[in-house]
Amino acid sequence: MVKGQILVVDSNTASRTFLMRLLEQKGYRTLASSLGKEGLIYAWRDRPDLILFDSGLADLGGEAFLYKLRSDRRTARTPIIVLGNSPQEEARYREAGANIYLVKSAEAVPLLLNAIEKLLHPDAEFEAPKPVKGGYLIPFLSAKGGTGTSSLCVNLAMAISLQMPEAQTVVLDSVLPIGSVAAIVGYDGATNLVSISTMPMEQITAAFLREALPKWAAWQFHLLAGSPDPQQAQQLRAEQVEHISKMLCLAYDYIFVDVGRSLSNLVLPIIQQADLIALVISADLEAVRLTRLILKYLQIKGVSDHRLFPILNRVVGFEGVTKADIEGMLNLSIRMTMPYLGGDFSLANNQHVPLLRKFPRETAAMIIKEAASQMVSMAHRARELAESA
Repeated sequence: MVKGQILVVDSNTASRTFLMRLLEQKGYRTLASSLGKEGLIYAWRDRPDLILFDSGLADLGGEAFLYKLRSDRRTARTPIIVLGNSPQEEARYREAGANIYLVKSAEAVPLLLNAIEKLLHPDAEFEAPKPVKGGYLIPFLSAKGGTGTSSLCVNLAMAISLQMPEAQTVVLDSVLPIGSVAAIVGYDGATNLVSISTMPMEQITAAFLREALPKWAAWQFHLLAGSPDPQQAQQLRAEQVEHISKMLCLAYDYIFVDVGRSLSNLVLPIIQQADLIALVISADLEAVRLTRLILKYLQIKGVSDHRLFPILNRVVGFEGVTKADIEGMLNLSIRMTMPYLGGDFSLANNQHVPLLRKFPRETAAMIIKEAASQMVSMAHRARELAESA
């Protein structure tokens, strides 16, 4: 028995094919288009019972497509579901006339099927599944290379894992063209960001990432390593990275992302969606000057200061710039200061051992533990503020 006809408009071939097969298996007839303008023709000619479209259409903006549908009497009342990339877009699309807005992911499939049933069969029993609350996303960012961002990322992730052994923590290395986390923790496996990104989107689920990513006993966290070399980095499917980070948030409680000094379109969505951003600064004037530029850029992108966790890392050198000087120049309070350790940090990295295990009684180890607790508290507070806004 055919339950109704659904028009699917999605410029991504793999995603469009997946949605068509899914709907046909559930008893619906489907029409499909890769372009918004063609989708309008199908919608007005064939009068489908429901229209399902991806907001990132190749030839027509998602909001423009929705406006045209709602402005025409033939589709003014047709149920419409939008599959988008960011929860921040939901209010705009709902205001423009979408019945349902869902963030596009494999985990959204049950929500999508229930939404279709509710819109096409309103008298049937319907119980929407409870949304999954994702883990806390904490990217590590620096304005200048060589500031020890990767080392701080993995050592703070390890400290959180020790303090909360019941929590699941993962580190994602998004630094290109060569990741740096694998070299620190001693990982040489084949599973990495590039290999995962080449998989079909529907296969990259939270359940898959929970099982597929290795966990290092010494470091107490799971790892999705970066590209092992520039050649493999060229195979990265950049459009998958945001989806992978979202699935990691559904699979793990704390997600640490080594961003390095990159603010490309590849990692910007991760930074914008983060609960807390660790901003690593070295004690030299050039690093402070570049950090000022980064802060202005983050403000333009809507990142407020309460989501920042500035870290002064004196491990990488000291040029006479004091903490007070840096706070004054940046108009920010430094949350954590790593003392100068000589070669201890490098020694621990070269031996693939966390600083907390190699030098457990050093002042730096105590600072890392305390900073890890602060980061957890600040991430929780930042999310509470965002949810109450």
